[in-house]
Amino acid sequence: MSGLQPTIYLANGAKVMLTMNLWASVGLCNGATGTVVDIIYATNHQLPDLPVAVTVKFDDYRGPSFTEDLSLCVPICPITVSSQTIEGVHERQQLPLRLAYALTIHKSQGLTLSKAWIDIGKSEKTPGISYVAISRIKTLSSLIIEPITFERLTNIKSSSTLQYWLEEESRLHHIAQSTISAFHQPNQLCKF
Repeated sequence: MSGLQPTIYLANGAKVMLTMNLWASVGLCNGATGTVVDIIYATNHQLPDLPVAVTVKFDDYRGPSFTEDLSLCVPICPITVSSQTIEGVHERQQLPLRLAYALTIHKSQGLTLSKAWIDIGKSEKTPGISYVAISRIKTLSSLIIEPITFERLTNIKSSSTLQYWLEEESRLHHIAQSTISAFHQPNQLCKF
């Protein structure tokens, strides 16, 4: 159902993540994180009814302000998604949000975070995944890595994947050097 959850538990102050691209050019894209500021219900409606909107203050929103008091805040309205199966058409109406007190490293790709507590695991299951996690943070002083042992760090050196990448980097470097020297030869014809 396009990432729409069957049930969401929200409250003012909850950390949330957008689960759909709503307006990517201003930062409202899948994975954008923020904090719930307000939950707005229609007149004479309350829990368990779906709210009209949830106002979220997004960390990296670059669009217009909807109110002067709440810059970076955006009203997120429910979305309706339909799916056709053999049994018929199914619909889900829900806010395109989920709680985001924690993220997977894969989900954090492309994000820049002000601070993080990262669990990199006991081994490198996916090549480069530790680098992806650590490179999401603006400064090392706002980063905690767990579990971090000397053995975990030194095991990366003996990884066959690392050896492959080092050899590939060397091969590409030699190709680049030979290309550069070919362009510096006088009277060399270049065919494009």
